[in-house]
Amino acid sequence: MKNRRQRDILTDAARRHGLTISQAEEIWNLLGSGIADAISSDHRDSETNKFVFEKFPVIHLEHFGKFIPSKKRVNYANYCLTKKKTNDTQDNTTDGSVS
Repeated sequence: MKNRRQRDILTDAARRHGLTISQAEEIWNLLGSGIADAISSDHRDSETNKFVFEKFPVIHLEHFGKFIPSKKRVNYANYCLTKKKTNDTQDNTTDGSVS
């Protein structure tokens, strides 16, 4: 368990549905691993190494709703990758001089 609040929520849900706390924890972990499997697949373009928004799936969990990827966040991640790449190339001098 991460914290007391999460444990209290799981205990309440287990009591409402007639489950043990270990069964409720297992269900919670299965939901989390299902989401992790869906979002950890490869979403990058092999040539540019940038994220492709169309490759991100919409994840639907029954009784929880849909998790829809944000185009704004995907674009920001690509911006950060580009910025990091330009900073890395600026740090490497080509003439071998030390500044």
